[in-house]
Amino acid sequence: MSPRPHILICPLNWGLGHASRMIPLISLFLERGCRITVVSSGGPLRLLTNEFSDKIEFICFKGPEISYPKGGSMVGKMAMQMPAIAWAVWQEKKITATLVRNLKPDIIISDNRYGMSSKKVLSVFVTHQLQIKLPRSIQWLEKVINRINHSFIKTFDLCLVPDTYAEPGLSGSLSHKTSLSNLHFTGILSRFSDVTLPHNYAPAGMPENFILVILSGPEPQRSILENILKAQLQKDTVVWFRGLPGNSEPSKTGNHIFYDHAPTKVMAWCIKNSEIVICRSGYSSVMDLSVFGKKAVMIPTPGQTEQEYLARHLHDLGYISALPQNDAHKIDEYINDAKSMQGLPLPEKQSSVNQTVDMLLDMMNDRQKG
Repeated sequence: MSPRPHILICPLNWGLGHASRMIPLISLFLERGCRITVVSSGGPLRLLTNEFSDKIEFICFKGPEISYPKGGSMVGKMAMQMPAIAWAVWQEKKITATLVRNLKPDIIISDNRYGMSSKKVLSVFVTHQLQIKLPRSIQWLEKVINRINHSFIKTFDLCLVPDTYAEPGLSGSLSHKTSLSNLHFTGILSRFSDVTLPHNYAPAGMPENFILVILSGPEPQRSILENILKAQLQKDTVVWFRGLPGNSEPSKTGNHIFYDHAPTKVMAWCIKNSEIVICRSGYSSVMDLSVFGKKAVMIPTPGQTEQEYLARHLHDLGYISALPQNDAHKIDEYINDAKSMQGLPLPEKQSSVNQTVDMLLDMMNDRQKG
């Protein structure tokens, strides 16, 4: 093993989830004395900069600027953007070749960036979407789409799946029931897994009883949901995490407290102590809430089939309440329903994530020897 292994971390820049689930991996690599360079842009880059500051290095590389539709078909919107996505994968291939030549990394870890791999370096892909879901009207295309998806994943030396090996896990059929041979299940990857809150710790000015709203994802749907919930929760005591990395100072309007971006300990305390959480059913949010065994109302992004599947899957298991966005005027009913649910199951101990990092360093060492 080289004296200080150099790890490139490359999270997709669509929303914050791909970056936030890199936090436990980055922390563990740092504990083992590795040098870390993050390659991303926008909110994900700001999130990791806020989290690690000068402990790691950063390179700004923009991916495609993907937007969600205000209404209608997400599939149609994505189809229109496919040329930009294909161009981005080609650009990722080019930037990766340059980074490998100039930085000589020992491992590349790409979270859903299909072009960021190299035959010269141990290349690792991270995803929970081994089986991409399509709307019913075009489900006949799923086999073709997933064959293409798997062909990309096979170009990597290893695919890390942030879930338990035992079915159904949190991700259900998104991550299980596949014959890919280069899979390794890491267990849950959450930024909160190793957060220890000091005794009697509480952020200043926090109410005793409150609803927590966590907003995430690309525009315009992030803002659309924020405006809908503001109108529906006017009479409630609410703490908001707006999913806009940057300013970490809270502001207050009436009985609502707003954070554009909250430090990890503040966010952990609020999730743990809230009466209920309202959020999207993105997979990173699911993993974060599971750390606390939390009860939640999850609102899938309209037309995003992965989130729609996860909300149904977790509701059918009795964990959370799944609210379609067009029924948001019934939020009180769904909050009461969520309170009667089990809450998300607590994850296994983080030993599996530690073992994953050690395994990657061993694979790197074996590759360099031979």
